[in-house]
Amino acid sequence: MHQNKPTKRRGSLVNNIVLQKCEEFISEISDFFYSDSVRKLEEMETTLKEITDRFILSLMTAYLASLDQAIVKDKAGRRKKGIVIEQRKVKREIYTIFGLLIFYRTYFRDKRNQEYVYLVDQAVGLESYKRVSGTVAVELVEHAQESSYGESSRHVTGEAISRQTVMNRVHSLKNLKIEPAEKRSVNILHVDADEDHVPLQNGHNAVVPLICIYEGVEYNGKRGRCINPHYISSYGKTTEELWLEAADWIYSSYEIDDIERIYIHGDGGLWIKEGLNWLPKAKMVLDKYHLWKSIRSATRKQPEDGKALYSAVLNDDRKAFNRIGKQLIKNAASDAEIEKIKECQKYLRNNWKAIKIYREEACGGSCTEGHVSHVLSSRLSSRPMGWSKKGLKQMAELRAYCYSGGRVRLEHLQNNQLKYSVSKKLAKIAANAFNGTTAEKRGNVTILNRGKVIPLFHWLNGLRNGNGVC
Repeated sequence: MHQNKPTKRRGSLVNNIVLQKCEEFISEISDFFYSDSVRKLEEMETTLKEITDRFILSLMTAYLASLDQAIVKDKAGRRKKGIVIEQRKVKREIYTIFGLLIFYRTYFRDKRNQEYVYLVDQAVGLESYKRVSGTVAVELVEHAQESSYGESSRHVTGEAISRQTVMNRVHSLKNLKIEPAEKRSVNILHVDADEDHVPLQNGHNAVVPLICIYEGVEYNGKRGRCINPHYISSYGKTTEELWLEAADWIYSSYEIDDIERIYIHGDGGLWIKEGLNWLPKAKMVLDKYHLWKSIRSATRKQPEDGKALYSAVLNDDRKAFNRIGKQLIKNAASDAEIEKIKECQKYLRNNWKAIKIYREEACGGSCTEGHVSHVLSSRLSSRPMGWSKKGLKQMAELRAYCYSGGRVRLEHLQNNQLKYSVSKKLAKIAANAFNGTTAEKRGNVTILNRGKVIPLFHWLNGLRNGNGVC
C-alpha cells in the first residue's frame, strides 16, 4: 500500500496540470467567440488552430513528463538493467505537426553497455539528434521531391527548421521499394530507357539513368497516358544492377509465359542495349525522337535532304539512304558539316535493325523524353544547382519511387535502433495521470461556472458533464 501512494500523488499532480490546461484552452476559445464583432472564417481557422495546437503541445509535454517520472521512480526495474540516473531535466526541442514541442527529461547511464541514454526518448520513438518528428519528416521528404529543401521547410514548418535538416532526412531514406501486387497477364510490355545529365557540386556532370516499364499507352483525345508505369532510377549503380532490378520487377509483376514481346525504346546507347541480355523476348526500338534528332543535327543546312533521309530509313530503303547520304556530303559547305553527316550515317547504320522494326512489328512509339523531363529533369537539372553524389542518388530513387505510386512512410526514415521499451506497468502509471479527470474534477473547471451563456457554452457544459473530451 505504501508503494502506491507516490503513484497516486503523481497522478493527482499531473491531473491538476491537465485540468489547468483544459481550462486555459476552454477559456481562450470562449474569449475568442465572446465578442461584439463577427469572426471571419479565415480568422476562425487561423486563431482556433493556434489555440488548439498550443493546447495539444501542452498535453504532450505533460504526458512526457509523467512518463519520464514513471521511469525515474522505477528504481527496481532500472537496477535490473544496470541503468542509473546521470542528470535530470535536460531540455529537448522537436518540431511536430502541432509546432515546436519543448520538454525536459532525465539522462541515464547504462552501466552494462557503457552508454548514456534518454530513456523517455527511446520509449516514445524519438531518435537522437533529430530535429523533427517522424510525421513531419515524412511530409518534408514528400514535399522535397517536388521542390527545393528550403521550399519544403517553408511549406511544412513555416521555415521553423533549416534546409540542412530537410536534406539530412532525404539522405537518410532507405528501402524505397514497391512490392508488386498480384501478377498481371499482358502480351506486350514496353520499356523506355533514357538518361538525364545533372550538374554536381564539383563542377562535373553526372549521368542519371531512368527506366520506365509500362503496358502501353491509352489516349484521352490527343493526350496519352502510360498504363501502369513503374520507374527505376539511381545514381552510382552499374548497368547490370539497373537491368537486374528491371528484370526482377517484370518477373515479379507479370506472367512471363504470357508475354510475347518486350520492346526496349531508347537512343541506342550501349547501356540501354544491355537490357536485351536481361529481359526475355526483348527487341530494341530506336525511338523516333532520337532518330530525328540525329538526322536534323547533321542536315540543318540541307533540310529537304534531311527529310528524305528520314523517310528512307523508316522505309528500310538502304539504296535511297546511301544515295541521299552521298548527296549530303557532296553539297556540304565545310569539313565540320561532312563530319556530322558521317557521324549520323554511322549512328543510323548501327541502329538500323532497331529502326527497321517499325515496319515489321506494331512496336508503338515511346515516351523517353517525357519520362526524363517529368521524373528527373524537373527536379534535378532544370534549376541552377549542384548536387552532392549522395543527394543525387537519394533524390533520383525517391522521384522514381513516388512517380511509381509509392508513398514515403515512417519506416523509410527510422533507423530502428531504439533499444528501450516501457513495461505495461510503467505505461499504465503514465496514462493514469490522464485517466483521473473525474466528473467531480471537471465540475471544478471555473470557466464553466462564470456565467457566460453563448452557443459554445452548451458544448463546453456537455464537456463538463462527461459528454466530451478535453
